[in-house]
Amino acid sequence: MTIGEFEGNETGQPAKRKAGRPRKNIETSVQSGTSVASNSDAGKLSDRQRAILRIIIQEFTATAAPVSSEAIVNKYRLPYSSATVRNEMAELEQGGYISHPHTSAGRVPSDLGYRYFVEHLMERSGGLSSIEQTTIQHQFYQIQLELTEWLRLAASVTARTSHNAALVSTPRVYDNRLKHVQLVGVQERVALLVVVTQDGTIKEQMLTLDEPVTQNELTQVTNRLNTLLSNLNWVKMEARIKDWPDDFNKMIANRMLETFKSLDRYKDAQIYRDGLVNILDQPEFTDIGRVRQVVQVIENGQVITNIIPEILSSDGNAVQVIIGGDNRFDDLRLLSVVLARYGIDGQMAGVVGIVGPTRMEYNRSISTVQYIANLLSGLVSERRG
Repeated sequence: MTIGEFEGNETGQPAKRKAGRPRKNIETSVQSGTSVASNSDAGKLSDRQRAILRIIIQEFTATAAPVSSEAIVNKYRLPYSSATVRNEMAELEQGGYISHPHTSAGRVPSDLGYRYFVEHLMERSGGLSSIEQTTIQHQFYQIQLELTEWLRLAASVTARTSHNAALVSTPRVYDNRLKHVQLVGVQERVALLVVVTQDGTIKEQMLTLDEPVTQNELTQVTNRLNTLLSNLNWVKMEARIKDWPDDFNKMIANRMLETFKSLDRYKDAQIYRDGLVNILDQPEFTDIGRVRQVVQVIENGQVITNIIPEILSSDGNAVQVIIGGDNRFDDLRLLSVVLARYGIDGQMAGVVGIVGPTRMEYNRSISTVQYIANLLSGLVSERRG
């Protein structure tokens, strides 16, 4: 479900760049395991209830403390009494938008409340300022980096900007091609195979050889492989190698092909992570059991890995928000995940994401993910020419 587009420098588009163009605007959508609220659902809450729900979420996001009716009336100088606010809060609680911790007179947002906020109440403007965008862009263009270094930097910047944990996946390349291959002798019967693809990915593998081989012989094989196989995808390489004589050249070519094909399997994609400490500093995660669960999800778990292919295969370039697992992912019940796809349509795509508590500043998180995804898309587009 599309909930709006961000336009202009104040709302997520990259600032003017030295070269290349950013990807088109990314729509923002919400992915849910339950029915997703439609525009007609907005009418289920009155304007007063919507205003109170927005205040509760804003206050709880800022303080992590349950929000009382008296606090709302006193701070926001609302034109109605505490009793009226309490009645409206009771209605919101009955509808499942907020809950009432037994140890407090205040209320806290539920996952449904956050969902409603993101879809209907969240400001579409704001997010990253133009100064923040320029600063982020400057970090990427300060030095010339390979794709791997860009992704590490993207994870670091996303985590620092959002004050949450960040993840960035290596891109899935839909038609990757060989740039060059190199063989380096390590020992008489051991050689290092280096495969470089056109998107800048580098894969290394140690080869154990049946007979001693000199570096001069390895260089001759390298030159032959580069001459005959460069600029081909693995399908065309496989077809060309098929009819070669069964000699040393073909043996090396097949090992190179196996290495290259492994890059085309997204299960081998690497995920760069940063900012776990940002989550563990949040008051929600003082309990050791919750800490263990969060660490498992971000550092070791398969949930995020399983979600990424869904984002890559989804239509459009929407920023997607998963709140509390959305009744699909039990491991995420304490967390929210904001994800966006980056890359070149039809050629390569990866994912930029933020993981944090459900008490997250969604506008800033969405804006950050969108901006970094746009920036990475421009960088990889330039790299592929």
